[in-house]
Amino acid sequence: MSFFTDLFDPVFSTDAMREADRRAISEFGLPGFTLMEIAGRGAADAIEETFGSMTGRHVLVLAGKGNNGGDGFVVARVLAGRGAHVRVVTTATEDSATEDTVHNLRLFRTLAEHDDHLTLDLFEDIRRLSAAPPPDLVIDALLGIGVAGPLREPVDALARWANEQDAPVVALDVPTGLDSDTGLAQDNAIRTHLTVTMAAPKVGLFLNDGPTLAGRIEVVDIGIPPHLMREALALPGSALRTTDAAVQSLLPERPRDAHKYTAGRVLVIAGSRAFPGAAVMASLAAARVGAGAVVCCTTASARPLINAHLTEVMTVGLTETDDGSLAPDALDDILKHAAHADAVLVGCGLNKHPATQQLVRDLLPRLDGPVVIDADGLNAVAGHTDVLAEHANGHWILTPHTGELQRLIGTDDLGTTNRISLAAEWATRWNSVLVVKGMPSVVGTPEGQMFVTGAGGPALATAGTGDILAGMTVGLLAQGLSATDAAVCALHLGGRAADRYTADRQPRSLLATDLLNELPYLFVG
Repeated sequence: MSFFTDLFDPVFSTDAMREADRRAISEFGLPGFTLMEIAGRGAADAIEETFGSMTGRHVLVLAGKGNNGGDGFVVARVLAGRGAHVRVVTTATEDSATEDTVHNLRLFRTLAEHDDHLTLDLFEDIRRLSAAPPPDLVIDALLGIGVAGPLREPVDALARWANEQDAPVVALDVPTGLDSDTGLAQDNAIRTHLTVTMAAPKVGLFLNDGPTLAGRIEVVDIGIPPHLMREALALPGSALRTTDAAVQSLLPERPRDAHKYTAGRVLVIAGSRAFPGAAVMASLAAARVGAGAVVCCTTASARPLINAHLTEVMTVGLTETDDGSLAPDALDDILKHAAHADAVLVGCGLNKHPATQQLVRDLLPRLDGPVVIDADGLNAVAGHTDVLAEHANGHWILTPHTGELQRLIGTDDLGTTNRISLAAEWATRWNSVLVVKGMPSVVGTPEGQMFVTGAGGPALATAGTGDILAGMTVGLLAQGLSATDAAVCALHLGGRAADRYTADRQPRSLLATDLLNELPYLFVG
C-alpha cells in the first residue's frame, strides 16, 4: 500500500491544515484572499445543494475576527448575489480582524450601502439580535480551527443564541466551540446541521463530540496543490479516511488455479465452555471474507457447541482447565496447527483463567507469522507487553476496545486523549498495527501512519462485532494482505456491511452475525 494513495480521503490536524495553507501561499503564490474566495464560494454551493436555492430567503451570518469570519463574509456576499436577504452580525472591526477578513468586511459593507436586502451589524447586544425576525438559515463563521478553551464573550452569547434558533445552522470549517483536533466541545458549542469544511475534514469532526455537533460534512476543494496536501498529512495527528475505492483496490483477487490451501489458511484459537459463540463468529468471519481453510482450536467441552454452528470450519477440541478454558498443555497441539497456517487469531472468548492467560503468553513468542490478538488474548498480554515489542515485527494486529487498551497501557483512565494520537504512539511502541475500536475506529501503524474508518455507525454497538472484526482481519491476513491493509480493509468492510443492513432496516435490530450476511453483497458489479 502507498501510505498516501489518493484513493483514501485526507483528514487534517489543525497543524497540517495551517501548514498546507502556509505553503500554498508562500511557495505557490496563492493569495490568502484568493483561497478565502474559493472557500466561501464552495461553501455557498454546498449550502444551496443541501437546503435549496437561497433566493428570497433570510440568511444570518455570524462572522468572527479571524479567517473563518472572512469565509463567512464571502458566503454572505455570494448568497446575496444569488438573491438571498443577508444579514451579517460580526465581532470584527478593521482594527481587530485579519487582513483578508478586513478586505471582505469592506466589500460586504460597500454592497450593503447600495442594497436594502443586505445588512451589516457590529455585534453589541444579544437583545438586539433576538428582536429581529427569525432567519431561515444561520451560518456559523465565528471561530474556525485551532481554538481551544471555554468560549468567551461575545462569542459565547452568540453561540447560545444560535443553538436556540429553529432555523438550520451551517458551520464553516468546524462548529464554534469544537476543538478541531480532539473533537471535545466547550459549553454552548454550536450544534449544526451541516459543516462545510475547507480542503479536508478536520480530525475533531470525527472524534468525541464532533459527530454529534457537526451534522453532515461536506468538503470544499480550495485549490491547494495535491502534493502539499500529501506532505501535510505526514504531520502528527492527521490520518487517512477509508473509502470504498481504496478498500476495493486492496482486496485480494483469487487466482483461477486456487484451491483451499492456497486461498488462505487460518488458525483461530478461541472459545471456551463459557463463550463458544465468540469462536463461532470469528471462524465464520474468516471464512466469509475469503480464507480458503479455517481451523478452530478450542476446548473439548466447547467443541460440540461450536460444531453445531460451524459446517465449513474444521474444529479441534483440546485439553481444558476445570472451568472449561484452554489448558497450558494444549500448547504443543496448537503449535502443530499453527505451523500450517498463513495467519493466526488468538483470543476471542478464551476466558481469563490464569492458566489460559499463561498459555497465550507462552504461545505468542513461538508464532512466526502474522497474528491477530483480540479480547482475552489482549488481556493475557496486559502487563507483559514486552512480548509485542520483541516479537511483533510489525506483523501483529491488536484490536482493543478502550477498556482493553487501558489495561494494555496500564492506566485506569485514558481520559479525553485524542484516539488518533493514542493509537499512533502505542502502535509505534509495540511495533504492531493497533486497531482502537470505537466511533470511529482508528488504525495506527508502527511507521506512524494513521487511518480512520469511513464506514459504519452506532448500529455496530452490539455484542460480537469485535469477534467478527477479528475474524475478518485474520482471514484477509491469511490471503496475503499486509497487517496494515488487513486491518484497514476489515474495519471498512464491517462498517460498510452495517451501512448496508441499516439502509432499509432498524439499526437497533442488527446482530453481529448479520454482518456476515451482508458481506457477499459488497462491491459486487
